[in-house]
Amino acid sequence: MFKIIATAPTRVDLAGGTLDLWPIHNLLERKATVNVAVSLAATVEVTPSNDGKFHFISEDQHMTDSGDLASMRSSPKLFLFGLLLGAFWTEELPAVTITTRAKSPAGAGLGGSSCLAVAFCRAVAEARHHFDKGYMVPTEEVIVRTAQDVESRVIHAPTGVQDYWGGIRGGINILEYPFGTTNVTTISGKILEDQDFKILCCYSGKSRASAINNWEIFKRIFDGDKTLLAKIAAIGNEAADCAEAVLEQNWKDAIAASRREWQLRLALWPAVETMETKKIDVAAREAGALFTRVCGAGGGGVMGVICPVDRVQKIITSMTNAGGQHMDVVVGGPGLTVTVN
Repeated sequence: MFKIIATAPTRVDLAGGTLDLWPIHNLLERKATVNVAVSLAATVEVTPSNDGKFHFISEDQHMTDSGDLASMRSSPKLFLFGLLLGAFWTEELPAVTITTRAKSPAGAGLGGSSCLAVAFCRAVAEARHHFDKGYMVPTEEVIVRTAQDVESRVIHAPTGVQDYWGGIRGGINILEYPFGTTNVTTISGKILEDQDFKILCCYSGKSRASAINNWEIFKRIFDGDKTLLAKIAAIGNEAADCAEAVLEQNWKDAIAASRREWQLRLALWPAVETMETKKIDVAAREAGALFTRVCGAGGGGVMGVICPVDRVQKIITSMTNAGGQHMDVVVGGPGLTVTVN
């Protein structure tokens, strides 16, 4: 009897979202993506089956499915799980029970499905190694590529890479995109503990679908919309400035670049804000927040709120009164963790 538990954090993006969609970044001279992990994590638990069948149990979605490997690979209820299982499991291996739980609200814009996919891949790969000692657990790069390919199949749209790397690495991540690869630099989130600002998370109460927003941008760029491409290039410049400032631990300039990038993003996509997020934004800034930004591709979900340390409680109260839900999270914590019992 064994129990394997893999946990991966979600992330708040500070700059350069959408630029992580291949091959958009290849069109730009300057570009980067910056994100920071938050503890609204996804957890995947794998145990041996007690009846010879495979079992999927999604606690947060209140969904289950059971069957043999062939049927589970195309599970109509939990299609993502079936495809991920099929990427690692073979007929010769025993059946397992896979239980998942996610702390991030659905459609929060924090990359919840992607960090769940990362945790799922790692947990199932570790379980396969338990049964087959000759099997090598995949590298970070293989896990990212597998999770990305499977999610693209599920949503029928391109997916970026920042969510997967945020889930794997945790901390603060700077993604850069030279031809032929993605370079990921990870900085410990502990450096945020002694700063004069805090990053808060506030749920607007309305979910969104980032894949739809990103797909519209993707199509317009490759349909030849030069005006849109110029706006994306401007976002790339600000994101690159933000990344450089973070690497230098110059947080004043990093925050300024993140705010400028957000203003450009507002002009890029009219639906990036909603009535709910606008109301929360006004309340937060009136209470002293430096600025707020909607996570992911916008249209609702969770907002990242950058605020002075001495105004945190006042800002939380103001956002709550405006209809927001403050989410008590650890920012910049650890990445993917695996325990085997």
